[in-house]
Order: sequence, then C-alpha cells, then structure tokens
Amino acid sequence: MEFMKYEGEWYVWALVAISILFVLLMPKKNLTWVGIFITFVFSAGLTWTFDTMSMSTFNLFDLAKKISIELSDAFLIGFVPASIATIFVNFYNRKKAWMFALVFTLLCFILEFGLVQFGYMKNNSWNTWYGIPVYFIIFKFFFPWFYELTFKTMNKNTNEGEFI
Repeated sequence: MEFMKYEGEWYVWALVAISILFVLLMPKKNLTWVGIFITFVFSAGLTWTFDTMSMSTFNLFDLAKKISIELSDAFLIGFVPASIATIFVNFYNRKKAWMFALVFTLLCFILEFGLVQFGYMKNNSWNTWYGIPVYFIIFKFFFPWFYELTFKTMNKNTNEGEFI
C-alpha cells in the first residue's frame, strides 16, 4: 500500500488530523464524551450513507481513485464530516443559530472547495457551490433538531449546557 500517491492526499490527511485533534481537545460545552461518541457515530453513518449514494449511485463526484475506496477516502468520509458535526453540536447555541449555520456552511464549503482545488475530488454532475444549500439545511435545521431531540430530552433535569 502506497501512502500519498494521489494528488491532494496531503490535504485529506491534514483535515483528518486537525478535525480529530480538535474534537479530542475542544472544551466540552453541550456534550460529554458519551454525547461526542453518539454524535460522531451517528454523523459518520449518515455521511457514509449519503456519500456512497452520491458517488456510486448518482456518480456526482469521485475521490482520489474512481475504481475503489482508498484509505484516505475512508478516513475523509468517516472522520471529517463527523468531527464537524460533533463540533457544531458541542458548541451550538440556540440564540446564535443563524450565525452557527452560516459559519459552519462556509467552513464546509471551503473544505470541499479545497478538496477540488488540490485535485483530490473531481466533480462529475456536481458543482462545489451546490453544497451550500445542503450544508445550510443540515446546520440550520437538521443538527439543531438532532441536538434538541437527543440531548435536551435525554436529561431534562440538568442545567443549561450540561448534557450527555
């Protein structure tokens, strides 16, 4: 197995390392380690499901090598979006919901744009800017709902900001 054999692979490994380190070292606001685990695993599963459909069923984009899933693809799909979702849920504040949605939408767009610019991701029937409304819906509606459903209702007797 060759390491760093694809164009832009260094960018993927940098994203993976930074996102994992950030999740491990971030101050725990809304989540404890159990909440981080739940959010991370749930988000990783969703990402695998939707990215697999996008790549194989609809052929919207290719990562590194079209024929197979490479180790860097697996780490990119499995860790980076799940880390971003976990960071979002951990720091989410209902009073600043619009700001959170806009900042995280912009962050995801920039990271995806970097994948394309560094040559790791090739768009087929997709343009990078198509992700903006998708990211916005995820961060404005889906993850706030997930946070409220999963963590606010699990333990109603805790103080604000002290959830699983």
